[in-house]
Amino acid sequence: MTTTLRDAKARLSEMVKRASHGEEVVITVHGKETAKLVAVPKRAKKRDKEKWLRELDKLREENWTGRYGKRAQEIQDEDRAERL
Repeated sequence: MTTTLRDAKARLSEMVKRASHGEEVVITVHGKETAKLVAVPKRAKKRDKEKWLRELDKLREENWTGRYGKRAQEIQDEDRAERL
């Protein structure tokens, strides 16, 4: 749907409702397309917390470096020593 700015001001509630139902509402100013009202994308379903935690544990196991608990400086020092 295309409408003028003046008409959009007068019928904003209707325009927002149409946009929320998937219709694009193009607003013109002096005959030029200037803005568009579109629906906000639907959010993905919230992931199951337990499933997410299992996936996180799996990633931790796969990517374990053996350096857990060390300070950043200690890790940098070890890397420098290995390069020598």
